[in-house]
Amino acid sequence: MLHSSSVHTPRQTIKTTASASVTPYSLLASDDCKVQTLTVSDQHATLLISTHSKTNDQNKGSTDSVQQDQDSANATATVVQSLLKLTVVPFHKLLLGSNPVLSTGTSDNNNDVKPEVNLLNHNPEASQNIISFLKEYEFKLKSESGAEYSYYHATPSSVSIQNNVGSTTSVKESDEIKDEKTSSLAHTAHSFFGAFDVELISPADKRQISRALPSLGSALVEETPELYNTIVKPYIKSITEGDSLGWIQNVIEVKKEKERLLVNTDEFIVNIDTKWRSHPPPLTTPREEWYGHPSCAQDLYCLGIVKSKDIATLRDLRGEHIDLLRNMQREGLKAIEAIYGVKSDQIRCFVHYQPQFYHFHVHFTRLENEIGSTVERGHLVSDILQNLEMDPLYYEKRTIVYKLRKDAPLYNLIANFTPNA
Repeated sequence: MLHSSSVHTPRQTIKTTASASVTPYSLLASDDCKVQTLTVSDQHATLLISTHSKTNDQNKGSTDSVQQDQDSANATATVVQSLLKLTVVPFHKLLLGSNPVLSTGTSDNNNDVKPEVNLLNHNPEASQNIISFLKEYEFKLKSESGAEYSYYHATPSSVSIQNNVGSTTSVKESDEIKDEKTSSLAHTAHSFFGAFDVELISPADKRQISRALPSLGSALVEETPELYNTIVKPYIKSITEGDSLGWIQNVIEVKKEKERLLVNTDEFIVNIDTKWRSHPPPLTTPREEWYGHPSCAQDLYCLGIVKSKDIATLRDLRGEHIDLLRNMQREGLKAIEAIYGVKSDQIRCFVHYQPQFYHFHVHFTRLENEIGSTVERGHLVSDILQNLEMDPLYYEKRTIVYKLRKDAPLYNLIANFTPNA
């Protein structure tokens, strides 16, 4: 059935008054906060935020997977790491990229160099300048996931604007800004305030941090049934039997992301994918205003998630799942047309292998939106249905070729695999 339309009241989440227990501002305001740059471009920046916790409240946070913390005063504390992903404008690039974790390149003679080899020293002054800059913003919650994911819109605070009106370099001096170069970058960034969108992952685990690091390149993997059963399946099982997928259950049970729900049946749900960042704010925008929204023309992105925990990936699909797949595709396309006015012949419905997370899900994207639809990763649901109709055990038997990052833990396991003669 389609989820009924509803109007939600706004959540007031400026700075510390947030519904989420952890906000960008609460992390940046921590006395021991450390910020480092993972990646930066003209449009995006990903920052690694490290703080300390002396309680067990955040024991899911990873230990410092990028470099060992050297602060002896906090030696007994747990390092909690978070990822802050910003959609920025070009004039923030120099400041936000001023404290990189890794060097930008590797030796031409060694393509297998691991990230740890290229660690750069932490620059406390640059870190403080980035923190000071971001603390000039107010972070308003747009939506949150079932666990560590939350999404904000950051706008300059009224105080920041008043302090910078009429000047290209007038930012309040701070005793913490000591480094001349990064101080100049902070002045420049503050003089060109602009709003941006923010994704916060807190706490971030090692896999999430690894995915955010600069890529060491990728390789094509030919996954035979033997390779899958020997290496890949046990690896997937080690993840699905852990607690890293608890957020999915919260979404499926509509404990979280209720405002994003489009379809809810006994077997699956369909909701708005968080990658559809130009979608009108689900918390505050009446659903009737979603129909024909300009973002539907290119950015449309929805996600179907099965409720069964028994299907982790494409490999688990059998003939018995044909009706489930067909129903999800049909109901998802019907809901998208009813809610957004986009016809089914404009929607790509596909599955990833390898997927981003190991609980079976289906992607619905506008044809103009090519995120994740490359041939070495995407599998159209219509093709999957035909394959299963020809052979119910098709995905148990076939060799699947896909691209995998060389710094992925699974790649290291596959690289050391020796097939039977």
